[in-house]
Amino acid sequence: MTEPLAVAFANTRSSAGRDRIATVDRLRAWARPWPALAACVPRMPAGELPDVLALRDATQTVLHRIAAGESPPAAELEFATWPGLARAEFRVRPAAGGVAVDDAGPEAVRQLLSRAVVDFLLGQQLTDLRRCEGGGCHKVFVSARADRRWCDSRVCGNRARVAAHARRSR
Repeated sequence: MTEPLAVAFANTRSSAGRDRIATVDRLRAWARPWPALAACVPRMPAGELPDVLALRDATQTVLHRIAAGESPPAAELEFATWPGLARAEFRVRPAAGGVAVDDAGPEAVRQLLSRAVVDFLLGQQLTDLRRCEGGGCHKVFVSARADRRWCDSRVCGNRARVAAHARRSR
């Protein structure tokens, strides 16, 4: 199952040493599955990247707190959602196979990502948001199963099972 854009965005930093959007080129590659976002990223000046990373960090904090059943910090919640609530300075129009974005300025990437956060926070999937229990994993995920513990059972789940086996073997 593909995660919602807001969750995928938060998960671009999956651990302390792994950042999938640390450069504009990596952001472009990551954005490819979302056509409107992918169309805006090439127009984004490199100087906007720190703001996108800050938005991601705030989004991750908000989603982690909600997944833990806690209230998100007000400052991070406002930072993660405010651009998505602002009047868009671009137009969305029909295009072959979907939509295209016209007149997108440098703020469009943050606006689209923040709007995805707003939509997720106001949607039904929010109640199914979970934090990965994998050691060192910073990911969140949407799961309708209450017993799901990991973002990916082949990665984080396997690490946890191997660690548990090693503890039992000692």
